[in-house]
Amino acid sequence: MRTVMTPLWTMYVSRVSTASTGIDPTTLLWRGGDAETAATSRVPLVVGLHGYGADGTDILSLTGQLPQGYRYVSVPAPHIQPEGGREWFPLRFADPMTGEVAVDADAQLSLERGANDAASALLELLDGLGVFTSGAPIALLGYSQGSIVAMQALRQRPGSFAGALLISGLVAVGTLPGDAELAQTRPPVFWGRGDADTVIPALAVEHTAAWLEAHADVQKYVEAGLGHAVSETELPLMAAFLERVLE
Repeated sequence: MRTVMTPLWTMYVSRVSTASTGIDPTTLLWRGGDAETAATSRVPLVVGLHGYGADGTDILSLTGQLPQGYRYVSVPAPHIQPEGGREWFPLRFADPMTGEVAVDADAQLSLERGANDAASALLELLDGLGVFTSGAPIALLGYSQGSIVAMQALRQRPGSFAGALLISGLVAVGTLPGDAELAQTRPPVFWGRGDADTVIPALAVEHTAAWLEAHADVQKYVEAGLGHAVSETELPLMAAFLERVLE
């Protein structure tokens, strides 16, 4: 039986926290750049945000199949899990065996608040590095939980990013002040997912599709049989998207 969600997807007004979750700039994983030149380099920058339970090395490993000549920085999430991985914020699961994200009202609000706090901390980190003052184009690349944070950062700071890649993730509930500007400017967003993904609930997929249609110039990629993962077929499309928005 399909879970029926409350209408929070369209009615809830988001709360953006000003509290820092403490992303340590010394933990950043760089390729083709570094913190010392972050504020002055005009080379395009891709900011990678990993998924729940990872540590950022997985995102960095993908960059070998993405356009060369760019700067890449993978940002480890601030919270360390007991098992050794990291998380951007706590998640609730409807089915711990499959990892399906819970979709009841409390879980939706918890996810939205956690994503907003994490996005605020990410923007604080990027402000501290000075990347927005360099004039270099910046794209966000988020996978799974990291893609939720990436989209919240895009919503909190419209106009600051050349585009975003939303991979195996979703757009959080609620309305942010920046949404109205995004509906006008429609920044490019690559949305990639598998139709066999058991982690992202069907109604979250429906909400994400509707939100992107209303707020972004969306490029959709759905791979038959793919679960909660990035595929070899998807990576060239991601690379082409980055070349389009960063050149």
